[in-house]
Order: sequence, then C-alpha cells, then structure tokens
Amino acid sequence: METITFEQIKELFLETREQMKETDKKFQELVLDNDKRSKETDKKFQELALDNDKRSKETDKKFQEFVLDNDKRSKETDKKFQEFVLDNDKRSKETDKEIKETSRLVKELTANMSGISDSNGKVAEEFFYNALENSLQVGKMKFDYIASLKQKRNNVQGQYDIVLYNQHKVLIIEVKYNFRKKNLQEFYKNIKNFKILFPEYKQYKIFGAIAGMTIEEDAISEANEFGFLILTQNNQSIQLLNDKEFIPNEIK
Repeated sequence: METITFEQIKELFLETREQMKETDKKFQELVLDNDKRSKETDKKFQELALDNDKRSKETDKKFQEFVLDNDKRSKETDKKFQEFVLDNDKRSKETDKEIKETSRLVKELTANMSGISDSNGKVAEEFFYNALENSLQVGKMKFDYIASLKQKRNNVQGQYDIVLYNQHKVLIIEVKYNFRKKNLQEFYKNIKNFKILFPEYKQYKIFGAIAGMTIEEDAISEANEFGFLILTQNNQSIQLLNDKEFIPNEIK
C-alpha cells in the first residue's frame, strides 16, 4: 500500500477547496442569474398583467359603448316601430274610411242604375202597352183585349207584362228596354206556367212574343228558334222583326 504524504494531503485539500470555491461561485452565479431571471419574469408578468388589465378596461369600455349604442339603436327602433304602428293605424283608418265611402258610392250608383233600369223598363212597357192597346194586333194576329197579369197559385207564380187575348188564343209578351239573350230562358219558363196560374185559359192556344226598344242579335236569332214573335220600336210605332213567312209556335 502506497503511503500518502502530508504534502499530497495538503495539495489535495487545497485542490478540493478551490473546487468548492469554484462551485460556490457557480452556485452564486446561478442564484444571481436565477434571481435576475425571476425578476425579469416578474417584470414581464407585471407588464403582462398591466397590459391585460389595460386590454380588459378597453374591452369593458368597448362593451359599455356597444351596450349604450345597442340601447340607443333599440330605442330608435322602438320609436320607429311606434311611429310605424301609429302611421299604419292612421292609414288603416283612412283606408276604412275610403272603403266605406266607396261602398256608399257603389250603393248609390247601384241604386241609381237600378232606378234607371226600372225607369227604362217602365218606359218600354208603357210604350208597347199603349201602342198595342190602340191596335190590338200583332202581325196577322188580332185580339179583343189587353191586360197585364200577375198571379200566384200554390208554389207557382208569374208576372206577364202584356197579355193580348180573344176567345181562342192568348199572346204573352215579355218587355225589356234592352232585350238580351239571357232573358229568353226565363221568359220561356214563365210562359210555360201560364195555364197553371190561369186555368181558365186551359183550352186556349198560347203564343209568346218578346219586345224591346233594342234587342241583341243573339236574342233575335234564338227567339226565332223558340217561335216567338219579335217586336221593337220604330219611331212612334211598333215594328215586327220576324220574316213575313214566319209562323209563331204554339206553347204547349
């Protein structure tokens, strides 16, 4: 075994002490560096906290501005909506008023038109009645009496503007100021009820005629098909529009 001398121990001690000093130095440097880093970290954290607080305040400010702006817009919207509701209500009332006024005018116009129509109808009836009362003749057919008849029997009723008759035959005349095609069907149904309403004429021959101050072309052609005589105004007299060879049909 090798013997260690005092000098060697001393040298080893000195070397160890130097190493410890170097270690302490490095440790202190490490501590200082770590402390420096810690301070820098604290500084950065504080800066970050301040920056975040600043941003948070800015965000709060922007949010409050947004809330205020939104509240302002909401109030403006409410105001506009209320104005719209009031304006719409006003327009609705004005529209209702206009509708009522229009309805009133339409009723008046309808009443006037109805009155004119009724008046024209009476003028036409009076013209043909007076003319036929004087002559008691339509074409080759001659009569003894003239009348306007209206009757209701059970559920059947009818009104006949002009009725010419003698001991054997009856001529029923439907009068319109302006005779239209649509009037023919109604007249044909009405004339079929004549013998039901007036059974005293059951054995008589029944004929039909239409009369109008003006008559539609379609009404003329269809009246001929029905076998009706067709009368119209010619100045102050009556004109027969059927052909000379026309023979009226007896209504069965």
